[in-house]
Amino acid sequence: MRRGIRIAAAAAALVVLVATARADTAPPPVQDWSIETVVVTAKKPGPAFWHVVSGKSEVWILGTLGPVPEDLNWDTGRLEYLLQGAKVLLLPPRGQVGPLEGIWFLITSGDVLRQPDGTLLESTLPPPLKARFVAMRNSLHKDSDDYSEYKASVAGFMLERDFLRANDLNGAQPLKTIEGVAERATVPSRRVATYEALDVIKEVPSLSNTGNWACMKDSLDDIDVMAQHARLAAQAWATGDLDGIKANYSDPKALDCLGQSASFSKLWARSVNDTLSAVNTALKTPGKTVAVVGIGELLRKNGLVDRLKAEGFAVEGPGD
Repeated sequence: MRRGIRIAAAAAALVVLVATARADTAPPPVQDWSIETVVVTAKKPGPAFWHVVSGKSEVWILGTLGPVPEDLNWDTGRLEYLLQGAKVLLLPPRGQVGPLEGIWFLITSGDVLRQPDGTLLESTLPPPLKARFVAMRNSLHKDSDDYSEYKASVAGFMLERDFLRANDLNGAQPLKTIEGVAERATVPSRRVATYEALDVIKEVPSLSNTGNWACMKDSLDDIDVMAQHARLAAQAWATGDLDGIKANYSDPKALDCLGQSASFSKLWARSVNDTLSAVNTALKTPGKTVAVVGIGELLRKNGLVDRLKAEGFAVEGPGD
């Protein structure tokens, strides 16, 4: 029974990474930002918004990032104001696995998450990677048995999850708070899209040893970055400090791991196009829409801001 619970927990850790669908010296956040094209003047309280208008239609875009500290306080006043009279709050796409699909997967294919019988995780890792994994595991006061039966990719995701818990970082925030503000304002929330992610759950642990090791390295790199920068990035986001965001945030390396899955790569491309399509649709419908978009997807080179500008829309940045 305990083993079944642990397998379910391992699968859940992988689902969370899909749905949110990222050395001794932590690699600095690096992103090919195009943010310098946005004119920033006087700041308003709270996180930064971008504004797009087309005729009688307008879209206010709130860029978000995560995970953020459980105790992060941020001014929701501007969000509350912009939601007044809004038709809908558009939320980012997400991946999911249906409960029956998940149960069936664990019954029939759960072995894909685990090492072959008699093989322990740490015995399969190259020495440098093993040293990093063991050092991080020990720092979190976790036993080797907690991860020993799993493939390296799954163990890496589990370690990342355990790091978040140990450091009071919440991957569901700030989106959960944003949804709550919309609910109190009686503005309906709608996901841009929802994708079935079971194929990704199957494919990632099925990678070669080299692919699995790359995934674990990505998870460890993410942890190193979050340890130094997650709180600073969250504080910068909460105050609309774009320079602070640039200095402390980048998309998670776990995306590189998941990108080894053909199924995930297709879903990722769909999510980018579906977000742009949803904003375009809102700009063809009279009224106001508020949209939530990941800050990386929004501002990186060829991200949403650049693509909207390429289509001829004027995009006003914070303070314009």
